[in-house]
Amino acid sequence: MRKKIIVIAFLVILTATNVFALSVRVSLTNATKGEKLSDYPFKILAVDQDSYGRVKVLKEHEFRTGTSGFYDGKVEVAAAKAIMSEVNYRGVSYYSPLIQIKNKQDKYNLDINVYEITDKADSVEITGRSLTITPYDDKSLKVNDSVTFVNDSKFTYVGKYDNKLKINKSLYIPMPAGYVLMNANGIDREDLYTLGGGIALHEKVVPGENSILFKYIVKSDTGVFDMSLHNQDYSSIARNISFFFTKKGDWKVESTNLQHRGESNDQQGLYGDYHAWDGNDLRGVKFKILSPFHKGFFSLWQASIAAAFVMIGTGLVVMKKKIYRWKLVKEKRRLAKLLKKLDGESDEEDLRGYYKSFLDVLESRSREIEERLKS
Repeated sequence: MRKKIIVIAFLVILTATNVFALSVRVSLTNATKGEKLSDYPFKILAVDQDSYGRVKVLKEHEFRTGTSGFYDGKVEVAAAKAIMSEVNYRGVSYYSPLIQIKNKQDKYNLDINVYEITDKADSVEITGRSLTITPYDDKSLKVNDSVTFVNDSKFTYVGKYDNKLKINKSLYIPMPAGYVLMNANGIDREDLYTLGGGIALHEKVVPGENSILFKYIVKSDTGVFDMSLHNQDYSSIARNISFFFTKKGDWKVESTNLQHRGESNDQQGLYGDYHAWDGNDLRGVKFKILSPFHKGFFSLWQASIAAAFVMIGTGLVVMKKKIYRWKLVKEKRRLAKLLKKLDGESDEEDLRGYYKSFLDVLESRSREIEERLKS
């Protein structure tokens, strides 16, 4: 009886294990050479995904492909909602698309392409950029900034050392002055550098199209927001760029090289009324936003600056007079000491006739100083 119970328990455990095991077929291909990767290590990841799209790895399994470049077998997924495969080739990690686990489906195909590497950036460029700007208050703006870039070669671009930035970078994205980055979707924060005038990526750029959504705040104590983007000589120019600004009260927008294209109702999933501006192949973008606050502040600022100049000018005049009188008094005292000394020497040596011309000049200068001090 006891043996039967043990056997039944074993069968139950085995059955439960098989329920959470999936049949997978994994294919590894070197897309640069058009060859399969035989006898090459890879991982299958059993993952969970929350409502925000964030992935959490629950379990990892390591396998190797066969001589044909394929792997066929079973993988335990436990409570995972999806699976994906990962392979590291030439120092770059590649992933298959995330595949959701479905009820009554126990066979899944995971295909991964890997590429040779290059440090030539000829095939990497920013194809489009879209900034959706919403006033938060009179002194700050919220910005959703979507950047799309493409690598249209069959090589993974690994970047190179930038002597000007002193970092290894694969792409440089200019940003508005005074931006404060809040979030970046589509890239690991460890794969970017936030610089004063922009963001530098040091993530490898794999072939195909990639996109990143930056969310940041721009603040201004004056109510004047300079949203201009200044490309550097070493940075890629966005082929197409668009600005969308929420219509709100007395806010104003100024741009000298973007064209106003009317209005839009939906941008990046944000609904509302937006004014739209766009441009193509611009080395630099000039775009400024003025809040209603800047008018009153600017007038006060002008008055403050004018008052400061008046006070400085008045102070300089007063101080100049005081310094001048102080120098005259100092010179008068020095002349008095010199006259007293010459008088004593001329009487002692009976040289009054010899010193007369010197004494006359010094006494004349002393009288002149006295008259100036009285005026």
